[in-house]
Amino acid sequence: MACTLDDYLERSKRANGPKVSAARAVFEQAYSIARQVSELREKHELTQTELAEKAGLPQAQISRIERGVISPTSATLAKIAEALGADLRLVERPPVVCRRAAD
Repeated sequence: MACTLDDYLERSKRANGPKVSAARAVFEQAYSIARQVSELREKHELTQTELAEKAGLPQAQISRIERGVISPTSATLAKIAEALGADLRLVERPPVVCRRAAD
């Protein structure tokens, strides 16, 4: 089925709308945390089960965090960080540059 330019522009607006952008930001944050937990765990040569035991958490929760399925609470992250000998930090991110669509 052929699409017109108007069809494409409408889909593009929805795909880049505020709701999708907000959902994308949440996903990217969860993925970043997941990647950091997984990389630190592997650096310390721990299994998920071993990390869970050291942190006092269920192994399934570690798995869900590493897969980005859940966003852990700050208390959970603190337990994981302590078990991995890591610190929790807030890092300032660069300002977002907004692009304006051509009128």
